Amino acid sequence: MKGFFTKNLSLKLISILLGAILWYFVVSERSGETAISVPLDFRNIPNPLIIIKNPEESINLRISGPGTSLRRLSSKNVKAIIDLSDAKPGVAKFTIRPEHITLPRGLRVTMVSPASVILTIDELSRKALPVEAILVGKPLEGFKLIRVGIDPPIVEIVGARDELSGLKRISTEEIDISGLNKDAVRKVSLNLAGLHIKSISKEDVKVNLKCARVPTE
Repeated sequence: MKGFFTKNLSLKLISILLGAILWYFVVSERSGETAISVPLDFRNIPNPLIIIKNPEESINLRISGPGTSLRRLSSKNVKAIIDLSDAKPGVAKFTIRPEHITLPRGLRVTMVSPASVILTIDELSRKALPVEAILVGKPLEGFKLIRVGIDPPIVEIVGARDELSGLKRISTEEIDISGLNKDAVRKVSLNLAGLHIKSISKEDVKVNLKCARVPTE
């Protein structure tokens, strides 16, 4: 009996090793399914249009295929592409089909959720707007702010028409002048919150603050 286990031991070990390797590849290639979330990739939107409302920034997918391919899967090599070449201003529904998903070879999409997205699209407009400095706080006691200069005083914005039509000016982020007792220059960003902008001539401005002592009697 002992001779049975020791005879041709090296061949037996090689056979066991080959069997283990074969089992590994069989298990690895066994088909499976996994879930993944991927961002939406909007393409080919006509030049005079802009998306102003998109409730779905990503979608959930179920993907099936060989186990080895699924283990290498990530949001970096999966894309959910929405072609907007036929888009028009207004609210529109776009269906997401499996053929809109780009995947590594050998994998397929079995579920898309949500199966559609509703976008609000507006026309682009160009508008020149004066800049308004938003100041908070007060200069040091005995001093006062006598002039506020803004450079540049006007910026040109290309963005959603409906949003720009209601604007008469664009404001800066808050500038704290608490304790100011001398002239100062502050570089500050414009407050663009809530605006859908394609381009702007300047995203920040210089605010020149001229401060003087209050005359005493």
